[in-house]
Amino acid sequence: MKIVLVVAVALAVIVGIWLYRKRFRRSSRQLVPFVIPPDAVISPAPLIVEEEVALYNLLRMVVQEQYLVFTQVPLWSFIAVDAPDTVRSDVLRHLALKRVDFALVHPGSCHVEQVVQIEQESPQPHQAERQRVIESVLDAAGIKLMKLRSKKNYSLPDLAAQLGMNAEE
Repeated sequence: MKIVLVVAVALAVIVGIWLYRKRFRRSSRQLVPFVIPPDAVISPAPLIVEEEVALYNLLRMVVQEQYLVFTQVPLWSFIAVDAPDTVRSDVLRHLALKRVDFALVHPGSCHVEQVVQIEQESPQPHQAERQRVIESVLDAAGIKLMKLRSKKNYSLPDLAAQLGMNAEE
């Protein structure tokens, strides 16, 4: 009986030391300030590619009186997830690093009311899965989604009609 007690105490001490060291290592890493490694090259990159600039400008002209147009908006930044901690974490993990091409934001409420996604001609499997996640989240949030082709030229009236607006608005 004494041997079982000694083994249990020894195990508890070992686990306690292990947990203390694990927490100490984690907290010590957080205290180190961020420094860019000397072999890393940091440079500016375009927010949107050239093909998307024309579409962005056209979108701005069509919706200028009703919406603000933002580009490359992270999905988690305009979606609220109300769920228990573990479920919320899982949902947010799926949303991480996913962005929408264009978000149409109501200037009064500051809510995203519509999202415009640019369809790729031949999407890769990971892009299709990414798009499926975005579509399901937008649908659950009640946010309208419109898809546009990247290589197609749109006129103001065509784009306004697809957005459900008058070109004169």
